[in-house]
Amino acid sequence: MKKLILVCGPAAIGKSTFCKKYQEGHKDEDVRVVAADEVRKDICGSYKNFPPDKNMKPIYERMIEIIKNLYATVDNLTVMLDTTMLYDGLRLYFIEQLPMFEYKALYLLKLHDYNICLIRNKQRIEEKWVPEDVIISMAKNYKDPAKSTIEKFNEYREFYVD
Repeated sequence: MKKLILVCGPAAIGKSTFCKKYQEGHKDEDVRVVAADEVRKDICGSYKNFPPDKNMKPIYERMIEIIKNLYATVDNLTVMLDTTMLYDGLRLYFIEQLPMFEYKALYLLKLHDYNICLIRNKQRIEEKWVPEDVIISMAKNYKDPAKSTIEKFNEYREFYVD
């Protein structure tokens, strides 16, 4: 069965670290991580660069293209989609674009104190640093999924990563 796991959370919460730990613990699956940061870097030339007007749609479209190619070529596939997805609109966008997956999971990463994101941000390579006001705004705008959204997934889990 091919799986799609959406890993959601504000910048610097630990999505990439979470995905790496999942990979290490699931050697029986061919786990591939498709991260918005990496795709944006490939398209825009740097982690610090964004598309014009910070319109992430070209990044998301490329991510979907990568995932579709993986789906067509990799057996026993688990794709972990590593991007903020702070609200249902974006979560639903991805699963609507990727309906072929037999199993879909929604993982929300959370913290008891989102100020930890500010500390973790400075522990990353400098090129990946996110402005503090952006992280604070992301944490404030991070929404739990509606029941109608959760129902579209085979699995929904919250992970406290502090």
